[in-house]
Amino acid sequence: MSDVAATHVTIEPEPPELQERNLWVATRLLVSSTIFLFVPFVFAYVYLAALDTAAMWRPPGVQAPIGWGIAVLACAVVSAGLVAWARAELASKRSSTSRLLLGLGLVAGIAGVVVQVLEFWHIGFGPKDGGFASVFVGWSLMYALVLLFTMIWLETILVSAIRNGFGSPGSGRSELDGIVFFLVFYAGLGALSFMFLYLL
Repeated sequence: MSDVAATHVTIEPEPPELQERNLWVATRLLVSSTIFLFVPFVFAYVYLAALDTAAMWRPPGVQAPIGWGIAVLACAVVSAGLVAWARAELASKRSSTSRLLLGLGLVAGIAGVVVQVLEFWHIGFGPKDGGFASVFVGWSLMYALVLLFTMIWLETILVSAIRNGFGSPGSGRSELDGIVFFLVFYAGLGALSFMFLYLL
């Protein structure tokens, strides 16, 4: 028993270039899995709109409020822009400005989730009110959840950078590259969501 207690295990850190490559691959896999997460909603939208059984695709009174949609999209775009700016500031060796921009990007992303939740209280219809209503509620709820999880990812990068600096594992340039790539993609997905759910 004393031999087991005296055993010390040393875990060697991965080389930085391997860690960067792993994060690059993981971020691309995350993007592709997110695309597959939303493809069923696109299919449901197109299929149900084309089928329009008993004229129940979009009954009277089922209309997504465009103002709320603009607000959610704006929050996602602003968050992505601020985090991309933070990455540029870090590349210019301005780490304090980078941390500030990451914090603002986090606030903007969380605001997008809050606005989406508030929209649910004001839309005046539910998932049982026709095909469009069910697609709208499912799609926008999933969009808000993925944005929330992305903000949790951003928060871990920011907290690690505040505690240990940007040179520590979990808050380096490669982590910012990964989250910027995903956030820019997700802002684009938000534009696609806005087109389908609010304009068509």
